[in-house]
Amino acid sequence: MKPFFSVVIPTLNEEKYLPKLLDDLYKQTEKGFEVIIADSYSKDNTKKVVYNFMDKLNIQFFQTKLKNVAAQRNHGASKSSGDYLVFLDADTQINSSFLKKVKKVILKRKGLAFIPYFLPDREYKQYKSLFDLSNMLVEFSQNLPKRFSLGGNMVIERNFFGIVRGFNEELFIAEDHELIQRISQWGVEVKFIREAKTYFSLRRMKKEGKIKFFYKYFVSTARRIFSGEIKDKIYDYQMGGQVYEKEKNNHKKEEFIEHYLNQIKELFNKLIKD
Repeated sequence: MKPFFSVVIPTLNEEKYLPKLLDDLYKQTEKGFEVIIADSYSKDNTKKVVYNFMDKLNIQFFQTKLKNVAAQRNHGASKSSGDYLVFLDADTQINSSFLKKVKKVILKRKGLAFIPYFLPDREYKQYKSLFDLSNMLVEFSQNLPKRFSLGGNMVIERNFFGIVRGFNEELFIAEDHELIQRISQWGVEVKFIREAKTYFSLRRMKKEGKIKFFYKYFVSTARRIFSGEIKDKIYDYQMGGQVYEKEKNNHKKEEFIEHYLNQIKELFNKLIKD
């Protein structure tokens, strides 16, 4: 039977986090789905993790040489057969009723593109208010000239995804926001699913520190608003689970503050001149 959902997960050295998401998918009350792993030739045990779930899930494993999350999502989508594509990051977690709630909303409200509500992972519940605000602002942005998303976790009708030509593989970052922007240009309303929640990993913040983490989000957001989509490398941004196995940087907080405040000043001076 043709699956209703194709869950597409890009991976690069995700042996630690991927099992949690696959276990969440195994526990789904909605069973009409397939799982597509789009791996960028991981050097750890990611492939082994996937094969351990072969008898539990309708799961397929594909590899692409491009270490680019947009390209990996597109590659995974090209291998799919479901009516709707569900894009999830490998370090995301979901409740057992996630797909059931998403399907219920799709059948009731109809539509081509949906964004689930997102919350911080269980370890960082103290940031819920900040995430609530982010959800509200991103939803409000759908009425503005510049649209935003809530990361790469989204649901799109498969044929329409092909029509809009998927994620832009030429971008350095914010390919998720750019896709939502293009979808709106087709006159398609992006709908929010408050009933279904994804739990966003803050492992990057834990690794880099709060100042550096939020600085990067601030810079990329400002860049999109004032200068357009981001093709050039505006800061260091590594992909893959291996990044979080390294020792934490021990720079002093004062050095972080001074450095990134100077970077913000330089950015705004450049934007003003442009």
